[in-house]
Amino acid sequence: MTFNNSVGIIAANRLPIGKINGFYKNISPESLYQNLIEQQFKKNSFLKKSEIDYVILGNVTNQGGNLARRCALKAGFSTEVPAFTIDHQCGSGLTALITAANYIQSGGASIICTGGVENTSQSNITIDAKSQLPIKRFKMAPEPYEDLDMGIIADITALKYNISRESQDLYALNSHQKANQAIKNKSLMSEVLPYLGENSSIIRDQTVRPHSSLEALAKLSPAFTENCRTTAGNSCPINDGASSLILANLDKPFDFQGYYLGQATIALAPTDFLLAPIKSTEKLLEKFNLRVAEIEAIELNEAFASQALLFQNHFRLDDRKLNSYGGALAFGHPYGATGGILISRLLNRINKLEKPCLGIATLCIAGGMGISILLGNRWFRE
Repeated sequence: MTFNNSVGIIAANRLPIGKINGFYKNISPESLYQNLIEQQFKKNSFLKKSEIDYVILGNVTNQGGNLARRCALKAGFSTEVPAFTIDHQCGSGLTALITAANYIQSGGASIICTGGVENTSQSNITIDAKSQLPIKRFKMAPEPYEDLDMGIIADITALKYNISRESQDLYALNSHQKANQAIKNKSLMSEVLPYLGENSSIIRDQTVRPHSSLEALAKLSPAFTENCRTTAGNSCPINDGASSLILANLDKPFDFQGYYLGQATIALAPTDFLLAPIKSTEKLLEKFNLRVAEIEAIELNEAFASQALLFQNHFRLDDRKLNSYGGALAFGHPYGATGGILISRLLNRINKLEKPCLGIATLCIAGGMGISILLGNRWFRE
């Protein structure tokens, strides 16, 4: 099996993920990125900031003033390094990665820092021009399309596909249990770098609940639609975090941690967005003439348990292949950073297998889109 025009991944890391108004509430998104990227450069001392051609970051809630540019300057990159921010909602980080890879594949760059950062605790308040009131949620679809809250769509989808409340709660509990076990086993050490503060460090994700139970989850009221099945317990929380990926063309003499091999991006009706990871993964497999059996690991962003169950059941996946260390229902979903978090986790998992193998990272995107990324591990090119 050969892949033309792949791109090397020098580093893929993330900070511990915080909850909204949690341990990052007084830390700017620029400082989150600076803290992470500086640690990556220290770990990869052969890499110099003067060699970076672009900084491309995903972000959703801290927009205004080109956050990626501010992050690049805060992190000490030259003023001559271009930087720009991508808002593709939940797909922002993966789209930043795809954009960076496209620059390198086309010969327009050699080394790019990408990933994403999100500090929902410091999100900008936007005032509606007509009502002069704060906007709670931006529109995801214009008329005549239905512009429904994502949670309401999750309820409609669960009813349509007969996904029970009990199965959603069980999936959510399993995500927390897998995450807690991964933390206990120190399985996340290669992907997570601590936030290094002046007086103390942050080393552990904030929303993993080791003592969660089905009984506790069952007591939660529906969060979006009365008498429906989606709750705060089987939906991803709102989070702060940062991820950083450093990509390079294969002519560079680096010890690559993995390889970007390709992507598939799809669109469908806005109210069907929870089906998007299924469609984008099917498109990706078809594009590269692959079968699910040839994929060693899949990282799916768990926006809702109903969405994750649809994906798992469609491809008939077990816990060994799908989110074996838990997912966003436990760790959280810091929108712009999530794509890089998925890539960091996926490389962490497939690099534990000392043989060439493939992995997929995938997510759904508000407004009716999905992205799937194909990666090879560090042994894939041997």
